[in-house]
Amino acid sequence: MTSIAARLRRLFETQRVVFWHDPAGEHTASLEVLDLPGVEVVRVQNNEFTLKHRFLREEPETKFLVYRSGQVPEKTGNWLLDQELAWGVFSADKATLLRHDLGLEGEGIDEIVAAHEAFFSDETLVAHLKPRLAAGDGPLKLQAKMSAVLLEEKDHSLREITRRLLVEHASGKGKQTAFFDRLAEHHLDAYFWQGAASIYGYKSAQPSMADFVLWLFTQASRRFPGKDTAARDIRLDFESWRNGRRSQQAMQKLAEKVAQDISYADQIENRDFRDLLEDDVFPQTEQKIISALAGKVADRTIPASEVAEIVRKRKPNSLWYDQYEAAYRGLEIAADLINRLWTIDLSIVSFDDGLTKYCTGWYVIDQRYRQFLHQARTLADRSDVLEHLREQINRQYLNRFLQPLGEAWSQHLHALTAWKSEVLRPQTKFFNDHVAPLHRKDRRVVVIISDALRFEVADELKSEINGLDKYSAVLDAESTMLGVLPSYTQMGMAALLPHTTIGPTGKDDQVQVDGQAAGGAANRSKILAEVGGTAVKADDVLSMKRDGLRALLQEHKVVYVYHNRIDAVGDKMETERNTPEAVSATLEDLKKLVRLLMNAYAGTVMITADHGFLYQEIKPIDPEFVSEELPQGDEIFKQARRYVLGKGLKAAPALHTFTAAQIGLEGEGMQVQVPRANLRLRRSGSGTRFVHGGASLQEVVVPVVKVTKKRTSDLSQVGVRIMAEGDKITTGQIVVRFYQEDAVTEKVQARTVRVGLYVDNVLISNQPELHFDRTSEDKRDRFQDVRLLLSREADELNDRTVELRLDEPITGTTGWKSMPQKATYTLKRSFTSDFDF
Repeated sequence: MTSIAARLRRLFETQRVVFWHDPAGEHTASLEVLDLPGVEVVRVQNNEFTLKHRFLREEPETKFLVYRSGQVPEKTGNWLLDQELAWGVFSADKATLLRHDLGLEGEGIDEIVAAHEAFFSDETLVAHLKPRLAAGDGPLKLQAKMSAVLLEEKDHSLREITRRLLVEHASGKGKQTAFFDRLAEHHLDAYFWQGAASIYGYKSAQPSMADFVLWLFTQASRRFPGKDTAARDIRLDFESWRNGRRSQQAMQKLAEKVAQDISYADQIENRDFRDLLEDDVFPQTEQKIISALAGKVADRTIPASEVAEIVRKRKPNSLWYDQYEAAYRGLEIAADLINRLWTIDLSIVSFDDGLTKYCTGWYVIDQRYRQFLHQARTLADRSDVLEHLREQINRQYLNRFLQPLGEAWSQHLHALTAWKSEVLRPQTKFFNDHVAPLHRKDRRVVVIISDALRFEVADELKSEINGLDKYSAVLDAESTMLGVLPSYTQMGMAALLPHTTIGPTGKDDQVQVDGQAAGGAANRSKILAEVGGTAVKADDVLSMKRDGLRALLQEHKVVYVYHNRIDAVGDKMETERNTPEAVSATLEDLKKLVRLLMNAYAGTVMITADHGFLYQEIKPIDPEFVSEELPQGDEIFKQARRYVLGKGLKAAPALHTFTAAQIGLEGEGMQVQVPRANLRLRRSGSGTRFVHGGASLQEVVVPVVKVTKKRTSDLSQVGVRIMAEGDKITTGQIVVRFYQEDAVTEKVQARTVRVGLYVDNVLISNQPELHFDRTSEDKRDRFQDVRLLLSREADELNDRTVELRLDEPITGTTGWKSMPQKATYTLKRSFTSDFDF
C-alpha cells in the first residue's frame, strides 16, 4: 500500500477529488491504513447522489478519495460518470502501478506489461530495466530495452541485440542458446523477429538463428542487393558485426559454417579471380584469389605492380587478411623477385664491378628470395597454396641468378693475383677504419658482430632500425667491406679485432693475430684489453639490467658483442632449412640489443659480421659438388664445404687456389682453395643448403651498419587531406576522396585512419578504415576514395549539419583518438533518396 499511498498523495497535490476503481476489491481492507493526511475516504455503496452532493455542495473545500469496488455500471448506469470524466479515475491494478513506478506514460504500455508478466514479476529484471527507461518510451522501445536486459547488453539497438545473439549462436551450444532461450521464455523472440523483418528485411515462416545466419551471409555474398532502407540497414550492421572486436571471431566462425553449407567453394570454382576482388565474406574467396595469383605469378602472366595493388587493397578490406597475410606478402615478394630474375643483367667486367653491382642492387635478389621462403614456410603449416610457386622460385633463383652469377664472378677470381679491391676496404682494416678514429677521440664504441649477417640481411636491419623513433642507421659503400678468405667464422672474427698480422695457425681452423690465439671470448677479450676493450656475448647483454650494462660501458671504451643465431642454425645439417626463420629472429635480437645499448649510453653502435653465406632451399644435386678426388695436397689442415686450408695444394679447374700472401694472411707455404662459383666440397655429416667459407659475393661482401641516436623524435606519419567536393549530402551515400600528402619512407610512416559521419556525437554512417601506405613519389598514386553509407539514425536528421571526422589508433591500445581534419556537410535528402542503394 505504500506505493499506492504515494501515488494518491501526488494526485491530491493537483486535484481535490480522486475516484478509485477496484473491481476485484483487492484493497478494501487496506483503506483504513492509507496514510492520506487531510483526505476524506468515502465508499460508493448505492449512495452516489449523497456523495456527489457532499463533495460538490456540502464540503466544496474538502479532499475526497471516492473508492468503488465491484463492477462499475456502464454509461448512464454510472451516476458518477460525469465526475469521473472530469476528475479522472485512479487504478491500482498491477500493470498500472508498475507503469507509473517505471515512469512510463506512452500508450500500449499496460498491454506489454500484461503480456510479459513473468518479466515484470522478477524484481531483479525490473531493477535492471528501470534505469534504462525514459518517460516517452513506447511499446517497441520498452520491448527493446527488456531484450537488452535479458541479453545483458548495454545497448538496446537491434544491431547490438543481434550481435549478442550471433556471438552466442557461433558458440555452437546446441540448437538454441541460453540468451535466445531467455528471449523466448519471456515471449520476446517474436518481437526480435518482427524487428529483423521490418528493419533488416529478413522474413521467414519459421524464423530461427540458424536460418537468419544463412540468410545474412547469403545476402552479404551478393553484396546486399536491393535499394530500400532494409538493404542499407543490414549492410551497415553486418559491417559493424564483422569488424567489431566483440563479434569478429564469431562472424568468422559463422562464415566458415555457411560457406560449407552452401558449398561456396564450388560456386566460385570457375569464376575469374578478378571478379572476386570486391568479395570478402568467406575465406574461400581469399583461397581462390591467392591460388589464382600464385599460378599467374609463377607463369609470369601478371605484372608485379598489379599483384602489389591487389595485396594493398585486400589488406584493409578483407575480414580474412590477417589469416592469409603470409600468403599475400609472399605473393607480392615473389612477383617482384621473378620480375627481377627475368630482367637482371649479370654481366661483370671486373672484380670491382662485380662487388659494386652486388652492393648496389643484386643483393636484393637474395633478400627477396629469403623473404619469400620465410613467408611460404610461415604459411606451410596451414596451407600448401604457394607450393607450386615455391618450386618455380627455387628453380629460377638457382638457374637465373645464383649459378650464372657464381660463374660470372668466378671468371674474375681465376685471374686474380691479390685479394683486394679499389671500391671496398678490406675486412682486416675494420678496427683501424671504424673503431680507432673514435677511440682516439675518447669516444665509447660498441661493435655487435652477428655471425653470418649477410649484406642483404643488414640492409633489412638498417631499414627496420630507421623505423625506430630517434634512431638512425647507415649502410653505405664506404663502410661495406671485402671479407677475408676463407670466409669462415674464426677467420672473419679475427679480422675484426685490432691487429697487424693475421693468419691460420695450421691447427684445424684456428686463427691467430699478432701471434696471439683469436678464438673464443677469453682470447678476444685479452686482445681488446690492449685498447681498453672487452668481449661479451649477446645473450649476456640481453639479460643484463640497465645499471649493470651502464657499468660495463663505463669501464670499457670498446665493447665487442658477439651474437650467433643465423650461423648456429644454418651451419647444422638438422636445422639449416630454418635459416630464413633464424634471420627473422636475428633482426629482432639486434634491434633489441641496439635499444639496450643506446639506452645505456653506448654512444656509437656498429653492427657487422664475420662473413656472409650462400643459401638455397633445394638440396644441391651431384653436379653442384666438386669431384670426390679433390682436394689434394701435401698437407691439409682443414676441409669444409667451401674452403680448404693446407700446403702444397693441387690445382684444379673446379677450385680457386691462393697463397697466403695473395689474400693477406701470414703463414709460410700456407695455401687456401675455394670452390669455383657455388660448388660444394664433399664432406659427410655437414649441411649443404647453408654454406660459407668461399669467395662468392654473398659470402665476402661484409656490411657495417652504423647506428646513432638523436635526442629528439625524428619519426612522422604521412599527412592526410580530405578532398571534399560539395557541401551537401543528398542521397543515402557519399564518396569522399582522400590524399596522402607524403610518400612512406623509413622515417615517414604509414597511417591507419577510421572515417565516419556524425551529427553532434551521433555516428550516422559506417566507419571504414583506410590505410595510407603508398611509397610512390608520384602524387597521382596517393589518392584513394571511400564510400560512406548513411545509417537509419540519419533518417530523422534531415537539414542538420553533418561532420566528417577522422580517428586514428592509440598506440599500444585498442582505442582511437580524434584527428584535427574535418569536413562539414548539410544533410539534404528527399524521400526518393531512400531508394538510392
